[in-house]
Amino acid sequence: MGSGGGSLVAVALAGVIAATLIANQPIRFPLDDAYITIANAQQIVTGAVDSYGYTRPTGATSLVHMLLLVPLGLVMAWPAASLTLALLAASAYVLGLYRALLTISSHRGVAILGNIAGFAGIKLWYQLMNGLETGLAMAAVIWTVYLAQFPDDPARRRWLAGLIGVLPFIRPELALLTAVLAIAAAARLYHQPAQLARLAALTLGVAALLAALAWAATGELVPQTAGAKVAFFGDGGLSLPDRLLIVLLSVATAPLGWVLLGLAALPMVRDGWALLAFVGAYLLASTLSLPSGLMHNDQRYLFIFVPLALAGWGALAARADVMRGRAPMIVSAGAALMIASFFLGGWSFYRDSLRITADQEQLATWAKRNLPRDARVLIHDAGYFGWQTDFALVDVVGLKSPDSIAAHRRWTLPSAGKDRGRAVDEIARKARVTHAVILDRPFWGDIAGHLRKAGWQLDPLRAGPDDDYHVYRLTPPQQRAARRE
Repeated sequence: MGSGGGSLVAVALAGVIAATLIANQPIRFPLDDAYITIANAQQIVTGAVDSYGYTRPTGATSLVHMLLLVPLGLVMAWPAASLTLALLAASAYVLGLYRALLTISSHRGVAILGNIAGFAGIKLWYQLMNGLETGLAMAAVIWTVYLAQFPDDPARRRWLAGLIGVLPFIRPELALLTAVLAIAAAARLYHQPAQLARLAALTLGVAALLAALAWAATGELVPQTAGAKVAFFGDGGLSLPDRLLIVLLSVATAPLGWVLLGLAALPMVRDGWALLAFVGAYLLASTLSLPSGLMHNDQRYLFIFVPLALAGWGALAARADVMRGRAPMIVSAGAALMIASFFLGGWSFYRDSLRITADQEQLATWAKRNLPRDARVLIHDAGYFGWQTDFALVDVVGLKSPDSIAAHRRWTLPSAGKDRGRAVDEIARKARVTHAVILDRPFWGDIAGHLRKAGWQLDPLRAGPDDDYHVYRLTPPQQRAARRE
């Protein structure tokens, strides 16, 4: 990172990493989907049929994240591999952020403050350690910004062209960033067609290689996870004003607060208009597809805007020359304040969020002891339970059971969620489920209520006041009717 300022950032990051390694034992993650990725990477190694009956990974949103996890899982336990990958991605993000801010602002103090804010801000560490591709996506975005600052450097241009080809396979929506940066490069180099052709060939070659790997590993070029969520959460029936309102509320209430205001200064950064166009295109795409998705998991999908916003703040700070000889005092006070606020607030939020895995550990242990081995289980948190048990499972959302998507497209999506019960009933009947594991929270809708309304009998097996996950034995409507007769 360089001397002086880079050392301060490195020490702060090392302290947070050390605290994470000490406190997160046994290793847990704040989001159930982390275990979908672990199970998928493990399935690539073993080639076994998973608990959902598939021979290839399903629910794999990020090809790159999944493939990077595989070699780590060969040399260490899978949770340790996932946490290691998260720490590596966070470190790459911090390194890229420091370099980008130093390049944009030309001031070490600005780079230090922006960098510490970039990983110690509200809920940022929670997102970086969530076991998903969030940290990797944030790292890729900021390195893209950094490399774009050197349009006359042939080596960096090649690195940027290659990275642009990788972006859609880190997270599908980053294809929008690929598109706007490709357009910006074409506009800048249209007088140099040979150079433009070479860079385009590099981008397309990298993308083609990853597309081939995606097809070989998962049997699909575009992950179905986004489509599953769009269908299940059913925003399709909402009016455009309602969709816009949800997006605005998502951004306005984001835990990032003042940080996102830096997006307004992006035009001060090289290729900033293209980056701002990506922000607008992403929000527009969310408005048209799944506006409520921006609220999911503490608005994690908005966190890819953080490195862009910090780049804007760096350009604004350089323009305003905010340090003006007071850098040591400002940097020392600002860094101390941010680290203190992190350990007073952000750290406790991250630590408390790990409780969901502790609950799932207890659930899996209980299920192994109490459910019949031939149980067919309807479930919606499809990660940890599917990874740790051998029951036949059906994911009512569709992430791990893509066959469920059709029912939600037929009933849930066009009705804006009002007919979700009909989809749940159809999925349960078709799969002939015998039990259900339900986390009764508004986020998932009233799945138990949907089943009861459709005529299913739900006998509680694990539904105490201290149990987050409730387990029911299910009797389908036709069997209930036969018993009455």
